[in-house]
Amino acid sequence: GAPPGTPVISPRRDTCFRCHVPRAFPDGQGPTSAGAGRGGSGGGVRAITTHNPTAVSAHGGAHVPAWASGEGGAPPVDTTAAADGFEVFVKYLPHTAEEAEVAALFSQFGGLSGEVRLMRHPATGQCKGAGFVSFATEQGRQVALSKDGVKFGGRHLSITEAKTGTFGVRATEQAFGTHTPAMLQEAVRAMVAQDVDGTYVDGTFGRGGHTRGILASLSAKGRLHAFDMDPEAIAEARKLEAEDSRFTIHHAPFGCMDAVLAPLGVSPSGVFLDLGISSPQFDNQSRGFRPEQDGPLDLRFDATRGEPASAYLQHVGRDELIAVLEKYGETSDPTAARRVADAVCLARDEGRLPSRTREFAALVAAAKGKEYQAMHPAKLTFQAIRIHLNQEFDEMKRGMRAAVEVMPEGGRLAVLTWKHSECAILVDFFRQAEVVRPDLPLLRWMETNHPEAVRAGAVPVHWGLHMDDAQRPSEREMRENSRCRSAILHVLRKSASAVRVADLERVSYPLRGWAPPPAFPDPPPVTFLYDDVGKSGGECDKTKDTKEKKEKKEKKDKSKKPKSKWKEC
Repeated sequence: GAPPGTPVISPRRDTCFRCHVPRAFPDGQGPTSAGAGRGGSGGGVRAITTHNPTAVSAHGGAHVPAWASGEGGAPPVDTTAAADGFEVFVKYLPHTAEEAEVAALFSQFGGLSGEVRLMRHPATGQCKGAGFVSFATEQGRQVALSKDGVKFGGRHLSITEAKTGTFGVRATEQAFGTHTPAMLQEAVRAMVAQDVDGTYVDGTFGRGGHTRGILASLSAKGRLHAFDMDPEAIAEARKLEAEDSRFTIHHAPFGCMDAVLAPLGVSPSGVFLDLGISSPQFDNQSRGFRPEQDGPLDLRFDATRGEPASAYLQHVGRDELIAVLEKYGETSDPTAARRVADAVCLARDEGRLPSRTREFAALVAAAKGKEYQAMHPAKLTFQAIRIHLNQEFDEMKRGMRAAVEVMPEGGRLAVLTWKHSECAILVDFFRQAEVVRPDLPLLRWMETNHPEAVRAGAVPVHWGLHMDDAQRPSEREMRENSRCRSAILHVLRKSASAVRVADLERVSYPLRGWAPPPAFPDPPPVTFLYDDVGKSGGECDKTKDTKEKKEKKEKKDKSKKPKSKWKEC
């Protein structure tokens, strides 16, 4: 141990500690500037001096002062600072780090505002290697930023400004097992504001965040139907159904909403789809959605139907697994997809294929190697298998088609996407049903050169779609709920009778001698093994099918093997 008052000299690299990418330094402070490095040699590292007023702790970090260890006193806090403080984001903390130790280190740089917030693993309670420190003044934050690379607990810390990330805001810590609905106000405004007395659909109930927001904006005459596959979500929805007579829940995929709602005579004015996985599902380690957690390797939205990921991996062929991983996960790294599939097949042949999340994640990480992105190496593999098992992209295609089919003229479909692949599916769907615009060059050519074809109605008329400008979360919302940072809200409006651009192309292309465009594809077939559509919808069964009709249908279905128990779909 050095005597009190001795500076702690920590080298600062000129490259990232993880991926070795060259670091950016303020002007005149780079590692090659005068005086940089040990002894002013101008080498590859430069010294960082952190003044230690007491001593260095046993694990290499700063000594914990009396106020931080609970022995009395109080941290130096500037009470005149803004309530939000001036925050920095700290990475590469030891997993054994405690708030008091981190506070002791950063209090040397300036007065702190509030408590240090470490991101902790929900199962073990250990630090996940990152956290937030707020300073009472901007000067304190700037001093901390200048100490980027300081050594603590045997590690070099990364210190960055918490509010200047990719989306201009810092991350937040959401309570474990809770769900904060993303872009709720924008979704309600896009759908419900036009008619508060109307009937609407929330295709993804989850834990009811958006559902409750929609109900709150409806009048006493308004109605809301919701869908979900997760039994835990259905149990939560039953409570809301008992509390609010305007609300009805259906235990069914939203891709079958037309088969559920049409027999009820329901034609919703708007449909909302929040794609992907909900926070409670993601945080529940028994569902197996997170590679960092230890739980059964399941990955199903409805754990009562179908097979878990652990069973799927026991029989899936190598080529099929490569295709799944590359299509839904490793879209930019087919080599990684192949190597992960190889590792799965080898482990399976040797009888040691893991059936739990953490062990399987370790297998994937060993096969994949280094990951250039700041995420778990197995994240995209988990994502790919989850999307495949739950048919997420097929369900999205079915759901959008079903929603438009069941909506009336002027109906609005609001879709909240989280990934580029979801945006691509939505845009492709829109392009197939996009309504002809007056300024479309192809329409002008047809009116000029083949006006008789336009006037004679050679182009068929169908329902079509208009698209509003996409919306992103506000900066304020991203400060309050950082998980929404990837969300994009798309709103499609239905025209019941219109000419589609695709149909105009099919008529005009032969006149130009061009090959016809591809046809509007049918939605993928339903293969979820549910008993029947609308079984959980209360009166839906009675309205839709009498007992006699059901018996006749069962006798008829016995003569052939059905592809799905979703017979009405």
